[in-house]
Amino acid sequence: MEYMRAYNYIFENPDWMKSVLFMALLFIPAMIPGVGIIVNLFYLGYQFEVIDSLLKSQGRQYPTFDFGRMGDYLGRGIWPFLVNLVGTVVLFPIIYIGLLVAGLLVSGITSAAGESLGPILGMVLGLIVGVTFIGITFAAMFVMVAMILRAGLTQEFGAAFQFDWIKDFCRRMWLEMLLSGLFMMATGFVLEILGVIALCIGLLFVIPLLFLAASHILYQLYVVYLSKGGIPIPIKLTPQSMMPPT
Repeated sequence: MEYMRAYNYIFENPDWMKSVLFMALLFIPAMIPGVGIIVNLFYLGYQFEVIDSLLKSQGRQYPTFDFGRMGDYLGRGIWPFLVNLVGTVVLFPIIYIGLLVAGLLVSGITSAAGESLGPILGMVLGLIVGVTFIGITFAAMFVMVAMILRAGLTQEFGAAFQFDWIKDFCRRMWLEMLLSGLFMMATGFVLEILGVIALCIGLLFVIPLLFLAASHILYQLYVVYLSKGGIPIPIKLTPQSMMPPT
């Protein structure tokens, strides 16, 4: 994984400023309730066209964001969006319900242990529950990354639920996904601080940079997975993705 490459490649496109500016302008209506979902669809669709081009150019080129292709972006983004929606609705409520139940059990055990042993037991069990919760949350995020990547590249909803492939991807790539997630969190925090310093207007440009960086991270994860003997995704290429990046 070349983490800083996720940002460096952005500026190698002669029209990188146009892409960032157009994506920033698109983000403005996302502040209106309900409109943000549509904007996210556009972003996701463009993101996977970027990944297509990176796969074709070995990580060197990506297409310039084009307002004239909003319909294409919308159609391309619907599948990863739906997979993310279904996964979020199913996985995360189960995790939080499990956390609530575990918390109640710890509270009951602590109370039953008495005043002398209760606080110590509560601290130990609480630590175990907390660490377990963090681990399960990260595992769920890894599964979501695999499902969204597969849905976006195949352009199919059902293809995202190939659980044997998801298991294989997570088994081979869990460390890279963890480090990539921490990298994006750290750099995202720094960029947001810089955006606030720039009279908050800079925040509009942070989102496009993060989306483009995340696109390259997803590309790298897939390429590294293949280099480890992973199973290739049956990628569906659109006519636009087969054209030279502009």
